[in-house]
Amino acid sequence: MKLFCLQCFNYTRMLAVEDTYDKMEALLNQNIHPVDILLMLAASKGDKPKIEELLRAGAKYDVKDADECTALDRAVDE
Repeated sequence: MKLFCLQCFNYTRMLAVEDTYDKMEALLNQNIHPVDILLMLAASKGDKPKIEELLRAGAKYDVKDADECTALDRAVDE
């Protein structure tokens, strides 16, 4: 579990560098769990290996953001 958490935080930093910090902050302000946020961001980037890893770790694919979109919706848009 510790390794997974480190990988998530590394992924979070990478996404923040890619101009998604504001998106992450908005989702955190909606009280969405950080792992679910990572799933939404990975889905919007089309990062299938990370999506699979996050789902195995318990991320919820049906959590909705302020636009009423789920990670699945974001993946389809990609």
